[in-house]
Amino acid sequence: MSDFKMDNFQTGGATGMDALFATEPQIVSPVGQAKPVQAPKSIKVASLQQLSDFTRASADTLIHKSTNELWAIRKDGEDYHIERLFQDDGTPLKG
Repeated sequence: MSDFKMDNFQTGGATGMDALFATEPQIVSPVGQAKPVQAPKSIKVASLQQLSDFTRASADTLIHKSTNELWAIRKDGEDYHIERLFQDDGTPLKG
């Protein structure tokens, strides 16, 4: 019969969030130094559900319903891609 004492259990070292941050420091930003968010240049449309947040303004232009941002929709071979046309500050994105 075993006694189930906790000192009989062993772990492989430190666990939890502190251990994760210690082993993966690149995912942590110092306080006050947020990493800039880089939006992808193009997002592949895998299903029509991805387009449910948009209204089609023209053959190649979409408007995001909640943010009123302009997006372009383009066909690349057999795939469709959407691209945001303006940055957060309102300036046009440059390719």
